[in-house]
Amino acid sequence: MTNRNGADSPDLPALTQALEKFRRREGLTLARLQGDQSEEGARLLGLSATKRRASIDRSGGPAAAITVVTECIRDEMSGSRQLVADAILALGVCSPTYAAAGVSADLIQDLSARSLTIRRRALVANWDLLHRALAAVADPRPTTRGLPSGLESAALRELAQQLIRREVYSVGSRTAAVSRDESRPAECASSKAPGKLIVVGGAVMDATFRTRALPAPETSSEAHGFELSPGGKGLTQAVAAARLGLEVSLVAAVADDRFGHEILEHLCREGVDTSLIKVVAGARTPFTGVFEMELGDSIAANWRNDSQVSLDARDLEALAPVLTACDAILLTFEVPREIAERTLTLARDDPKSAPITIVTPGQPYPGTGISPSSLARINYLVAHAWELGPYAPPRLRNFDPDPVARHLLSNGVETLCLVVGGGCTIYSETAHDTISVPAFPAIYKESSAARDAFCAALATALIDNDRAFNGNVALWATAAMSCTVADFPLSNSLPDRRRVETLLERSAFRVDPQTAAQRRSLR
Repeated sequence: MTNRNGADSPDLPALTQALEKFRRREGLTLARLQGDQSEEGARLLGLSATKRRASIDRSGGPAAAITVVTECIRDEMSGSRQLVADAILALGVCSPTYAAAGVSADLIQDLSARSLTIRRRALVANWDLLHRALAAVADPRPTTRGLPSGLESAALRELAQQLIRREVYSVGSRTAAVSRDESRPAECASSKAPGKLIVVGGAVMDATFRTRALPAPETSSEAHGFELSPGGKGLTQAVAAARLGLEVSLVAAVADDRFGHEILEHLCREGVDTSLIKVVAGARTPFTGVFEMELGDSIAANWRNDSQVSLDARDLEALAPVLTACDAILLTFEVPREIAERTLTLARDDPKSAPITIVTPGQPYPGTGISPSSLARINYLVAHAWELGPYAPPRLRNFDPDPVARHLLSNGVETLCLVVGGGCTIYSETAHDTISVPAFPAIYKESSAARDAFCAALATALIDNDRAFNGNVALWATAAMSCTVADFPLSNSLPDRRRVETLLERSAFRVDPQTAAQRRSLR
């Protein structure tokens, strides 16, 4: 099976070459695509994203292709590469922002000129001005001569990657598929999926600075990239599950400000139902500030604003019929403790017909965590070792994940998935053994979205497998996590089913279950 979901795609060089062809002369124009009979033109017109856009807009292929390319530059790229790709292809994506920032009409016209030479000269000569207009962090100013083989080549390659990702996910209709009024996007329609999933968690905005090193105290350093995008564990898990084909609804609270509307629009574009989201008037959107290093290491600071933007008991009680009718619930500790505990109570009220509950204990609640009765309602707890401190046995002197895991199982948690280093160790009362799932090789560190992909994939595999848990289910979820890590350089690395299956087909890994007795005998 061919993987078409990232930097290793065999389609990438050909698509990059097609974009390089269309940067010449007047750039990527409707007239050129309409009159082009070349193989390069056919590649753009033949993308599934282009065909889907043409079907929805009832437009011709050339117009749809330009729309898809324009949306990729606008929505998926940032910084210098966004600015370069826009100018080199003469699409004018950034022109409204330039005009609003006071950039002269003559310069904006030069950036869309029919001559590639004029566009390059205008870009280089006004490098800092244009980045300030976009509020973007600038790469070092290139020379006109060095631009084609440097930033220009990198920008078109990244654009090709994003086009391939749209090809895989069939989201060529991102904006057109979103119906909205002045106040908030309309509820999103999604196609019938094999399983119904509810996610209860957070939806915030992430301000991500990409840097090579953290500044020392009382100093500053230059970031080489910046991105403002919707985030939060709940939102990311919902998007990850939608990518894997589930019918997904998110239960969360968002502010009724421009960032809150961006969050809702993003969810709609990704196929997540927003009808269960609480919109809080007069509030400010919570933010997470992230410093992200080149290989995936990151640190973050959260401003939850939970005094304004949060779920309360009345919100949850109104959703009780929805919670009990789904196949699985993903729950994160981003919501208040009482909401997390009440969610588990409502979901597991009738064990015979209860949905699968998969819980992410991040960020951990202070003190003793959630109550023992709530722990007993968790089917799958997906945790990092450091998050398990509140659940350690009372007499444990030095923290050790193994006795903590046994203690959690004795308190009613059905299965603990301990995620570490890209792999995971599964402690399960159901399987009566410990399953060690290795990490798939990747040059990047575990990204912040990796565990979210694991949770979504675990729900998907369990639903596909009629709720039965085994080593193959654990391996499939770990493979989804590994895809997210491996595709870290892409702006959105959450995989679809084909990406996960491709990784498994190429891997020789097998799951190795060990009983508790065997593990103790090896010590």
